[in-house]
Amino acid sequence: MTPRLLITAVVCSVAAHSAAAFGFPEPSVHSGSGDTVSGQRRRFLQSTAAITVASWTGGKSTVMPWLSPALADDAVAIEVPMKRFVDTANPSFFVMDVPQRFFAIRRSAKGDLPDAKTGKGRRGGTIFTAGDMSKAEIIAVERFPVQVLLEEEGYEATGDLTNFKSIGDPTAIATLLVRRREKDKPGTQGPVELNRDSVVLSPDGQTLTFSMKQEINVQKPELLMEEIGLSQLFRTTVAKATLASNDGQMMAVYASAMDQDYAGPDGPALQKAVGSFIATDQSAQ
Repeated sequence: MTPRLLITAVVCSVAAHSAAAFGFPEPSVHSGSGDTVSGQRRRFLQSTAAITVASWTGGKSTVMPWLSPALADDAVAIEVPMKRFVDTANPSFFVMDVPQRFFAIRRSAKGDLPDAKTGKGRRGGTIFTAGDMSKAEIIAVERFPVQVLLEEEGYEATGDLTNFKSIGDPTAIATLLVRRREKDKPGTQGPVELNRDSVVLSPDGQTLTFSMKQEINVQKPELLMEEIGLSQLFRTTVAKATLASNDGQMMAVYASAMDQDYAGPDGPALQKAVGSFIATDQSAQ
């Protein structure tokens, strides 16, 4: 296999270990006197997140920077042209900006769309995909019930599920979202590392943003070094989850790129795409 084909094969083979591969114990919640369901769930999610993040980072309490400040400064020097995508489906679920060169596909075929009760379809919970396959850069929008996200992890989905503040700890929720996104992918890549410092909850409790990183396995690092001067490959993903649709569904957008591309102008462009995402209020329709 030539170095060029090697890189193409590596870049296009992006996956992660399933949640089961981490060997997490089955969750169980014990109620105490005076405890609310939301309070119990919050404390249990906090402990789960602490264990999960520690397992991904080898127990280290600090998170190493993913990109050098010099590369980050260079990235803002060139702006990637963007275009507005308005969901024209009925009902319309979202609007967002994506890089102009990206293809864009809104799923509409029967069976492709996730079931409103289970959040599952032939393509999981994905309803929209955009990207540049030549660089393996992808933006995906998912839609699934909040209740399903919790129950699939063994949590009791009762109480107020319309606000992240009442659902649980923000870092723990981000952990569940990472696990949900990665669990159906083959375990041929390294585990995803949630950047705890990136987790931000909006003041109104409706929006959660975070980022994650994953190492891509390279079978012949010497060929990769010869081709692009790197012996390791990493992928960075920025994400945003929102409850703004007000219909019991959570919508999440994920934008990812290989680090060598994310460190350039494409990184800020993907961040802009995620930041521009707005879920349509379904209660008003």
